[in-house]
Amino acid sequence: MKEMCAVTGGHLNRHVVLIHPPAISKRYLKTKFMPYGMSVLYSFLREHGVALEQHDFLMEYLFRADEDIDYHNPEKTFSERDFFSFLDGSASSQDLEAFTAKYGNRIRPDAQIYAFSIVAYHQFWASLLLARHLRSINPGSVIVFGGPFITIKPSRSYVMYGQADYWIKGSGEIPLLMLHRMMCGDRRISVEQIPGLVAVDGNRLQEFGVARLPAEQERMPDFHGLALEPYRYNHPVSGTHTLFLPYRVSKGCPSRCSFCTGRLVDRYDHKSVEKIVNEVKALAEKYGTHTFQFADASINGNPGRLAEVCDRLAQEFPEIRWYSYAKVNGFTRELLSKVKNAGCFALFWGVESAYQPTIRLLGKRFDVENLYALIDHSGTVGIKSYIHLIYNTPHESEHDVRALTGLIERYIDSDHVVFLPQRFLLEAHSLMYEHPDRYGLSNIRKVEAGVFEREQFLYDETSGLTSEDVRKRNERHRAMLADHLEWIRYRNMVNGSSGGWISRLPPKLLVRSGKLARRSGLARKVHEGLVGWIQARSPDIREQL
Repeated sequence: MKEMCAVTGGHLNRHVVLIHPPAISKRYLKTKFMPYGMSVLYSFLREHGVALEQHDFLMEYLFRADEDIDYHNPEKTFSERDFFSFLDGSASSQDLEAFTAKYGNRIRPDAQIYAFSIVAYHQFWASLLLARHLRSINPGSVIVFGGPFITIKPSRSYVMYGQADYWIKGSGEIPLLMLHRMMCGDRRISVEQIPGLVAVDGNRLQEFGVARLPAEQERMPDFHGLALEPYRYNHPVSGTHTLFLPYRVSKGCPSRCSFCTGRLVDRYDHKSVEKIVNEVKALAEKYGTHTFQFADASINGNPGRLAEVCDRLAQEFPEIRWYSYAKVNGFTRELLSKVKNAGCFALFWGVESAYQPTIRLLGKRFDVENLYALIDHSGTVGIKSYIHLIYNTPHESEHDVRALTGLIERYIDSDHVVFLPQRFLLEAHSLMYEHPDRYGLSNIRKVEAGVFEREQFLYDETSGLTSEDVRKRNERHRAMLADHLEWIRYRNMVNGSSGGWISRLPPKLLVRSGKLARRSGLARKVHEGLVGWIQARSPDIREQL
């Protein structure tokens, strides 16, 4: 057991430092999102009298740190051997040392607890480096890792790397408060009583479930100590220098999509209408903005409650402007009109497929006809639709390809629709992964790759296709989709430009230019120069959640 409190100059220091870490790779969605989870923790602990500070290093790493390490940049990269030798102290590394010191030296050196809020994979590795630094300067402190990454992943997959004393699965409010009180001498609390805690006792791994906190008890986010300017950016709807405040009306995901691990983060639970309206208004007044990012997995998980919230916001806070994720199932034309009246200007739809059998396979539970009706009505009322698509799904047929190209062709020229396509990857601990027989999959095995790369898995299909057959089919379908995917890419690029004649450039012209570039060296130079010029005039911010 650690000392009850870190001692500095003969005085007890009971500070808790919350850290949203940087990453080790710039392959991270370039968005300026405020750290919602960490700021909610801050609010809860501050309310309970805990001395606190919080740091968000991710924004700086992504937008203002060209000199930092970047595993996927050949000029800034490092090897696994370099990383782990530096981590265990058996070798030095000037680049890793500079990176660690840059962020670590700005964290108070005498805190009692350092708690890392880890959202994504590449943040985990950066957390190991910062934890090593903090351990070296404050050996009496307690280091805790939490956040969605820790909650979703099996404990044995990260405990093996050490550095932390404890890990928290689930909502961190109660576990951190109890841990703080235990470290300050409250003998009524033991490790075994702290929900969600993961600890190592000798060779034994101790796990105490997943911590839960009802949505109604979640506090408003508090961004005290964080500079707000780095989160502002120019937005086509809300204007220049916009600050989007994160807030969520619900916790968890109401869906059970077969390809996703979102169901593992938290149980679905909705806040009361009164709490939502009062807190949104209070946040707007406190931070001087009327623009919000509703950070729900699906804003319409409870359609009736959402309708009530929208009626109240339209009446009491007509200036509000917001966007969020939504699911097709559970949305109606009437609800779309209500969210528009309540300030919604964009919705991100988890569509994934336009072919009904694949929609069912993915667990999406909506009808294609309803999808088209909602997209059409969204455009009519003035809500922009960002549509997530997945290609190369299991059991993909040419029917999938034709349905996808039909959807793209119908809306590609609409100013109210943006497509966000990505290739299917089988995700560990998704329902497909855990119950492959239900989805016609077998023989799942991991692709050998470095630890800093995203996990990928091969699979056979029970219809008789081997993983090699699946690969060939995916390549064939990818070639069939190539022009449409390029069309989307160029359309999004042109739309994201700073305006002028670029915004009037037909994306199909760039598709044709790209085809010529594959056959002519001169055409390739012209095409690459034009594309590079457009990209340089496109903002580095995406509206995506």
